[in-house]
Amino acid sequence: MSEARRVVYEFGRFVLAPAEKRLLRDGKVVSLTPKAFDTLVLLVGNQGRLIEKDELLKTLWPHRVVEEVALAHNVSQLRKALGDTAEAPRFIETVPKRGYRFVAAVQERYEQQEAPLAVGVESGKPVSTVWHYLPSRAAVVAAFAAVLLLASGTAAYFYLSPTAEPVEGVPPAIHSLAVLPFENLSGDKEQQYFADGMTDELITELGTIGSLRVVSRTSAMRYKGTHKPLRDIADELQVDAVVEGTILRSGHRVRINAQLIAATSDRHLWAQSYERDLRDVLALQDHVSRDIAAIIGVKLTLQQRAVLSGGRAIDPEAHDDYLRGRAVNPEAHDDYLRGRYWSSGIPTERFASGDDLRRGLDYFRKAIAIDPDYAPAYAGVADAYRSLAGGSLTFKEALPKARAAAVKALQLDPSLAEAHQALAGVNLYLGDWPGAEREFRQALALNPNYALAHEGYAAYLASMGKLDEAVKQDERAVDLDPFSIDANANLGITLYLARRYDDAMRQFQRGLEMHPNLGLWNFFMAYVFEQKKRFAEAYAQYHRSLVLNRQTLRAEAAERAYKRSGYTGALQQMIQFLLPPNSSDEELNIPLIVHRYAMLGDDAHAMLWLERAAQERQPKMSWWLNDPALDRLRASPRFGDLVRRMGLPTAGRSGKRPMPESGR
Repeated sequence: MSEARRVVYEFGRFVLAPAEKRLLRDGKVVSLTPKAFDTLVLLVGNQGRLIEKDELLKTLWPHRVVEEVALAHNVSQLRKALGDTAEAPRFIETVPKRGYRFVAAVQERYEQQEAPLAVGVESGKPVSTVWHYLPSRAAVVAAFAAVLLLASGTAAYFYLSPTAEPVEGVPPAIHSLAVLPFENLSGDKEQQYFADGMTDELITELGTIGSLRVVSRTSAMRYKGTHKPLRDIADELQVDAVVEGTILRSGHRVRINAQLIAATSDRHLWAQSYERDLRDVLALQDHVSRDIAAIIGVKLTLQQRAVLSGGRAIDPEAHDDYLRGRAVNPEAHDDYLRGRYWSSGIPTERFASGDDLRRGLDYFRKAIAIDPDYAPAYAGVADAYRSLAGGSLTFKEALPKARAAAVKALQLDPSLAEAHQALAGVNLYLGDWPGAEREFRQALALNPNYALAHEGYAAYLASMGKLDEAVKQDERAVDLDPFSIDANANLGITLYLARRYDDAMRQFQRGLEMHPNLGLWNFFMAYVFEQKKRFAEAYAQYHRSLVLNRQTLRAEAAERAYKRSGYTGALQQMIQFLLPPNSSDEELNIPLIVHRYAMLGDDAHAMLWLERAAQERQPKMSWWLNDPALDRLRASPRFGDLVRRMGLPTAGRSGKRPMPESGR
């Protein structure tokens, strides 16, 4: 029997075996995605050498165009698996704007390995095979196929649906899924909103499958118009399968071509075409979702195929009759999709501006004017008003309108998760804690993959002082929407509020690697450095955030104050920025004002602004009451009385907060 030598790398408590595609920690397997594993092998094999980003990208994704964010995501996953940090790396060091270096000591050794036996396909008997002549993937596939034939005697056919294409062989398990933006075949760029809207609605439909992880729209939409290999996209999104397709609207008809593809093998598992009248768009979406759910349900749970729309009818024919009775007005649905397109931030690929939100709001109103009973349009109105609150509209102007629209949507359709989420957000802002919890829970019960609902529920839990539970909800939101700026920032903030400073720093560093030109990450890294009493670094991060946000005059003023009076002077200057003349309390960022005064040790002003926030029902103040900068105030009777008046639990974390030192 032949023998082969394999190289094994040892570093710290880890053993890396490239040939076996295995990483062990204290003898236990560490789970890594294939691309993250390849990244680790490349770094470890070049221990001590700086590997430029271009070299890493070309080596890991040869002959393919891949954004740096994919590399940053892999490194972030590796650091998490290794228990490493970007701030104080023990294994992987980041060299800003250049690349990465593996800095831990590595011991390389070789082990003897017996060649495995293959199963003779013709005879069914074991035969000796020299495996090193075959690529490793081909060897695995050959062995698997041989065992399958031996067990069954013939290749099995797996039929996906009566009208779908049959797929040969045993299908892979699918636990996670991404729906990529459907390609618009109309030839009219003005119709892009329709393709994006239909994609969004399909994601929402599939999100109701609780046993399946469905990537949210924000992260899926970043691949619109790209030509990346599906395997790379799936690796970046950490999914087992991808749905892609095309959509064509012509007159009053719409045609969808959809296919399901396994991520690791590029294997087409299912493909189908659908064509319907625009009035039957609900039935069309439901059929696509049901067909996909059927094959995924068999793979995951071996259950019969389920009907997704609210879990209503199980009999497909009865359900089709139900959907035909709910035919939508094509014009109302069209305006609704236009509203979602603008209010979701899809055109800007980042945040919806106030003008975008107002444009979306106008389209939702048009949809309601056409069909006063169209519930999704009311949910859109609620979302738009809630997003405008505190911006171009005051909270007192926007929140009552958002609440009324959400209530109307739920009166028309109680199964609409978006409406429950909108109402929950309004309740949270208004301090209706039982109402907020009830609606967040209902939204998640209807759509367990609703990332925004997980983020909102995390904010509610933080308000209640349940910070560990809040972190779990924010982690789930990031898992569902890995490239979302909001989801990643909220997780970092909640980790900071939970006093998990190293974890918070890692999260903000991950955000910085994904979006290096966004000052948000530097701003909150300054908060973490404050709690670590590293005030020079806190100021550097704060100043960097001003520069990245193109606030040149503020950056220059902060620099003068810091040079004159250290971090104390910088804090005083920051407060001046936050208190422009003739501003109402609704226009001010009161949590930030309170934080700055508390860091200065000015408890009187900190409490004064806390009182004003409570009186004005300032949104977001409830979860910022957990700010570690306020720990010294918690023993104050005024603080306890304020918390009780807000209807919040009085029990809170306590601890000493660091004081700024002049000149540091």
